[in-house]
Amino acid sequence: MEQPPSFVAQGESGMVCRLKKSLYGLKQSPRAWFGRFSEVVLSFGLRRCTVDHSVFYKHTPNGRILLIVYVDDIVITGDDNHGIQQLKSFLQSKFQTKDLGHLKYFLGIEVARSQLGICLSQRKYCLDVLSDIGMLDSKPVDTPMDPNTKLVPDEGELLTNPEQYRRLVGKLNYLTVTRPDIACATSMVSQFLSQSSNISLE
Repeated sequence: MEQPPSFVAQGESGMVCRLKKSLYGLKQSPRAWFGRFSEVVLSFGLRRCTVDHSVFYKHTPNGRILLIVYVDDIVITGDDNHGIQQLKSFLQSKFQTKDLGHLKYFLGIEVARSQLGICLSQRKYCLDVLSDIGMLDSKPVDTPMDPNTKLVPDEGELLTNPEQYRRLVGKLNYLTVTRPDIACATSMVSQFLSQSSNISLE
């Protein structure tokens, strides 16, 4: 690593530093952080999910504990409240953490609690998508796609910027998490990722 500009050793301006451990901002830093975090979580007794390595879980006599990590955001949930409090205290003893209380927003998903249960919504994410493509003023409709629409390859003019189309389809795919009613329409427009036209965009 090059010496930081304000900490250059006198007479050694051409020298570099050899790091003894990982530093924030390096390309290997995220892997090192996740490796360290995983060690700590596993030492508490949680197990790593085999399907998704960013999910950890533990079955206890009082229920279960789930921990989800995305970069440096952590969600802890489950039905073992005492175990959850112990895990929070354990993590606070190992890392500098901040408890933000009940989950309200995570990865574009809004979480609302009531006596009836938990409601997941992507309203803000949806509005952001509409804003990105300039359709914030469009009128709502009952169905996500006209059932009589037949999309055919090689119909219409090819888009000059197909990345915009791919990005939009990716966002629609993510919206199907809380809106399964748009899954069929999203599947149809996903067929034209390699040859997207103005008709498939509309």
